Formats: sequence, C-alpha cells, structure tokens
Amino acid sequence: MRVAVTASVGRLAGLEARLRDAGHEAVRAPLVRTAPTADAGAAERLLGLPWRVYPSRSAVEAWVGLGLGFADGARIAAVGPGTATDLELAGADVALVARPATAAGLASGLLRHPAGPRPGDAVGVVQGDRARTTLAETLRAAGVEVRTATVYGSEAVAWSFDGRVDAVVLASPSAVAALPLDVGAAALLVAIGPTTAAAAVRRGWSVVQAAEPTVDGVLGAMARCGCGGGR
Repeated sequence: MRVAVTASVGRLAGLEARLRDAGHEAVRAPLVRTAPTADAGAAERLLGLPWRVYPSRSAVEAWVGLGLGFADGARIAAVGPGTATDLELAGADVALVARPATAAGLASGLLRHPAGPRPGDAVGVVQGDRARTTLAETLRAAGVEVRTATVYGSEAVAWSFDGRVDAVVLASPSAVAALPLDVGAAALLVAIGPTTAAAAVRRGWSVVQAAEPTVDGVLGAMARCGCGGGR
C-alpha cells in the first residue's frame, strides 16, 4: 500500500519507518502549515494564571517560539501524550494529560482534577487561529473564566502527489478540509481522533479512527482494517 501521512514533519515521528517495516510505501504529505504569531503580548497575559492549557503540539511549539517559558507557577495541562512530551522537553511540569485526547476530554479532566479550576477561577488557553470552541465553552459553562491567546496561524497546503494513494492518515480537521475529494473517496482514511473522524464523515467519507493520536494508534487502526499496519 502507498500511505500518505498528512501530519507535519516532526508529528507522528517514526510512523513512516514502521509502515515501511510492515511492507508499505510511506510518503509525508502535510496539508496544513502553521506559523507563530509575531505578537507575544496576548500570550504573556496568560502567565501567572492558576492553569494554562495546551490543546495541540503546535500551541507548544508556538509558545516556545515566542520565547515564553513555564516558570510562572501555572499548572500545565496537555490534550494528549504527544503534546505532553513536547511540553516536558521544553521544560514544563505537566499536571494533567487529557484522556481521551480531545478538547472535551481536556475540559473534563480539568474540571475533575483535585486542584482543578472552580467557578470564578481563570484558565489560560494557548491556541491557534482555527481553534474550536468546545474547550472554552465547556469550561465557561462550569463557571470558569477562560482567557485565550492565539499564538499561531494555520493555512492549507495543496495536495502535491500524483498517482495512486491507497491510504491517508488524517492528522486534523484542517487536513480533512484540504484533502481532495477524489482522494478521500478512493483511499482508506485513518483519523487520529474523533474530531478529525467527524470532519471526514461530514464530507461523506468512510473513516477508521485511531484509538489514540500516536504511531501505535494509527498502526492499530490499520491492522483492524486488515492492512497489516500493526505488529
């Protein structure tokens, strides 16, 4: 099988090698490009809050790219294991990793945490320009004050591969939106999470969802389809 991985370089690291070990041809085909914003002012206003939340690995990358650190005393929450790893590598002490690795799981984890925010407390959310409202709306419904900082922007990257693609690993709803209709209709689609899977279904495509947004999760989803992705 020829498998296209739409995650940006550095995301789902090692997936191509594992796919090749399983006998597939793997190509990296990012469909979204991100870049930090030039103004760190909004991000700096999140420093010193009781909690600061990172809903994506791009949020961590942009935060660090703006020269901001983690020594302000805020408890740090991550949407999933990949985001948590990036935070720890950047010097953060991660207090919460969402399970499941979704915005809803992140909000639920925060509200259930023994030291989580209570009504009237403030939580900082580090996000991109295409951030969905699920996290903020859930927290606000519980009476939590949410302060957001948009630290990176995203833009679509054109599909650049000719010829047959048998499977596509979809890394985000934005990647789903950028995937050509004919490719999505013909290929096996593997989504790394429920939000991405739902975006594919809205376009009328069949999709298999990884149990978690990791290399093992993607390979396990492919194995369930009889594609020999797992070991």
